[in-house]
Amino acid sequence: MPSTASGQPASPSSRKFGWLAAAIVAGCVFWTVGWFLVAAKIEERLPETLAGIVGANAKAGCENAEVRGYPFRFGVFCQTLSYANADDRVTAISGELRSAAQFYRPGHIVAEIDGPLAITAPGLDARLDWRTLQTSVQATADGVSRGSLDGRTVSFDIDGAGLPQRLAMQAGKINAHGRQNGPDLDIALYGEDFQNSLVAGLTAKAFTLEATLPGQAGLLDAPYTAITIPFETRLHRLAIELDETSSLEISGPVQVGVDRRISGTLKVTLRNPQRIIEIAATLDPDIAKLINRFAPLIATLDTSPGEDGFTLPLTIQNSRVSLGMIPLGQLPDF
Repeated sequence: MPSTASGQPASPSSRKFGWLAAAIVAGCVFWTVGWFLVAAKIEERLPETLAGIVGANAKAGCENAEVRGYPFRFGVFCQTLSYANADDRVTAISGELRSAAQFYRPGHIVAEIDGPLAITAPGLDARLDWRTLQTSVQATADGVSRGSLDGRTVSFDIDGAGLPQRLAMQAGKINAHGRQNGPDLDIALYGEDFQNSLVAGLTAKAFTLEATLPGQAGLLDAPYTAITIPFETRLHRLAIELDETSSLEISGPVQVGVDRRISGTLKVTLRNPQRIIEIAATLDPDIAKLINRFAPLIATLDTSPGEDGFTLPLTIQNSRVSLGMIPLGQLPDF
């Protein structure tokens, strides 16, 4: 019979406490062993998981991969992330990745990625950098149901065959969101405090893009497959706010045909149109002269007279753009 140091039998409460302590110790041991077994399995299957995400024609790498987060989290840490698609001749490499998921919500993954991100493709050389970049995704067995990205002090340096000069842009803040909505894909992008090197002195207080891609929910599935043409985009709102009084907003459906040409029937709203004309003159003096020439006619096209600014019909037909009856030029093919 158990006894105390004085030879008296141990009380029932003491025995219960002893069993509880032993159970806690045993539970901690089993949890620790189980956690490290799961972590080892994640590391072992990581190359297979990455291959399943990017598909058979591409490769993704996680250098010096390690699973951390004991005791209540699982997170993959990589020294660098890389992507390569030999068929498309696209490569990308970023800095360190740190991710985490709570053991009771393994599908909700948050991550932080260090810059820079370097991307090369035919006719394109881009470098992105940021002070902080955080992501949050809701993973499923088939891919991702929704995801978000938050970047602060973001810079873009882009050089391409179709650009007249190297383009450098900066943004104080960028938020991006995507979600599967039945068969459709909803996307949203918000930015603040934009500056650029293409047009001297041109800044944007805010940028907004809200759109739906009908039938494209599979873009978030694994393995990843690029969007195929033809396809349609419903622009709910594409807005550039230059300052407190000047902005441009576009909405309506846009189609990209099998010939990669763009068509759409849109509505464009201009606040402080003279400021927009000044910017157009910087980009293309001929367009600015054309808009000024037809300014009286443009005023008659206003579909919402009396409101702040002009609301005008913008038509794109086989990549040819016109504002009412006024031709504005040709868009490049998609």
